[in-house]
Amino acid sequence: MTEESAAALLTYRTKKENFESVYERNKFYRGLFGYTQTVKRNGKRYEYEKDGLMDEIPHLRIDDSVFIVAQEAADEVVAYFNEWGEKVSFHRFKVVIDEKDILDEIYSGEQEDDR
Repeated sequence: MTEESAAALLTYRTKKENFESVYERNKFYRGLFGYTQTVKRNGKRYEYEKDGLMDEIPHLRIDDSVFIVAQEAADEVVAYFNEWGEKVSFHRFKVVIDEKDILDEIYSGEQEDDR
């Protein structure tokens, strides 16, 4: 296995009952994936993109709660999950990626917007 082909597959699950409110749970997701804020002023509508952690880390989103990142970026995501304690459970798997397109996506940051 070459270092470049090593990646981390991360899965997570939020535990609704452990969050104090829907607001707090949304705060977790907004911190992870970012969000769009819409402001209406003087009859006009303005939209602002607010970045989340995954906007800064190249990744490939596999499913709602599953994504692949470069091995060295996984520590930052795990740290974010750990900040939420018992509210989030997660697993980290070391995987080998052989497809060049996927490697380019997680190592170069050229990804599609997945919001």
